[in-house]
Amino acid sequence: MNRIEKRLERIEALISLTAKEVLSVKEVAALINRSESRIRHLVSKREIPHYKNDMGQVSFLKSEVEAWRLGRKVQTATELDSLAATHIACLNVATK
Repeated sequence: MNRIEKRLERIEALISLTAKEVLSVKEVAALINRSESRIRHLVSKREIPHYKNDMGQVSFLKSEVEAWRLGRKVQTATELDSLAATHIACLNVATK
């Protein structure tokens, strides 16, 4: 298979994932551009959110994989200022 055919196959696989919410190891590997063995490693280390059924089959919720891939959100300065103001207000109420 030549390079263009491989790229076309990958694009088609990614398009088919857009409508799915529950994904397999193979589909998650395609979604985040990692090998299936890497996904299984992340599962074994409990580093990626996943589900196992009674037969041990692993599946993933696409929304959880996408959130996991983004990582922890870094708050903006405005959000931090708002949290600090709320915290100070709560402390002032508690000390009265």
